[in-house]
Amino acid sequence: MQKRLKNLSLGLMAGACLVGGSSAVNAQDAGGSEPLDIIAITHIVAADPFGAVLKNGFEDAAEAMNVNMRYQSPAQYDTAQMQRMIEQAVAASPDGIALTIPDPSAFAGPIQEAIDSGIPVVALNSGETVAHDLGALAYVGQSEYRSGKLAGERMKEAGVEHPVCVNFAPGQAQLDARCSGFDEGFGGGSTQLSTTQDPTEITNAVFAYLNSNPDTDGIMSLGSLSTDPLLAMLRDQNALEQISLATFDLSPQTLEAVRDGDMLFAIDQQQYLQGYLPVVMLSLYNRYGLMPTTDVQTGPNFITQDDASQVIELTDQGFR
Repeated sequence: MQKRLKNLSLGLMAGACLVGGSSAVNAQDAGGSEPLDIIAITHIVAADPFGAVLKNGFEDAAEAMNVNMRYQSPAQYDTAQMQRMIEQAVAASPDGIALTIPDPSAFAGPIQEAIDSGIPVVALNSGETVAHDLGALAYVGQSEYRSGKLAGERMKEAGVEHPVCVNFAPGQAQLDARCSGFDEGFGGGSTQLSTTQDPTEITNAVFAYLNSNPDTDGIMSLGSLSTDPLLAMLRDQNALEQISLATFDLSPQTLEAVRDGDMLFAIDQQQYLQGYLPVVMLSLYNRYGLMPTTDVQTGPNFITQDDASQVIELTDQGFR
């Protein structure tokens, strides 16, 4: 953590910029205040490398802002378990809750309980279109539909004619939006393939799909959970020259493949910020009543062969 903090110039300046105030909070000021208790709850499963960077953001912000931070996520995506996590968080009466909203209808009730209990809520990563309706004070993340649309446009410009969008968690609003946006950006005609979150089942499903649809020349993956095993499978089949692979989110394997020209692009939604900024926001809100008046868009950033090497260095440090 210390290495990340020493290399981090963003820090509390981000909080100051977000609130537009001239009297920035510094670490010494935060440290002189009573510690705050903030709970973060996300749907990001433990096997997804995306979550490790998100967790770094939570922890670094907690240290900078003098916050007692507790981060929870299910081992496997489970709506009922997440509902219980939110309910337990409300019962603990923290100073704030940061959470993802992958299923608005399922989490509306627990989030309302937090609001009714006077606990400020900031949404992150998923739930952009419903966050404020459900009572969240702010949203930190990317527009999933727009990101998918831009990805579809890029893949079409690359010459792909018959792509498939691999959705490893159908029913999660943010992933469904990515595939829907991708189809619009591509101009229609793409296929959505639903799988589970198990890497072996993902590769088996895509392998079977490719055998049944030999004209497929593009795969849009929605996250590292599916990208890394698909990349390995396509390499084993010597298929990377025939099939263009692109993905949401980053991993070391993904970035190396982009750098080496084995993948078209990767979409970076800067999940470190999605962990860091909600903690800053909730801290400033509790201490000074400050909160951004607009949501914070952390993506999409398209990583291509031109800039993949630089991003790999930041991935090693836990920022990307």
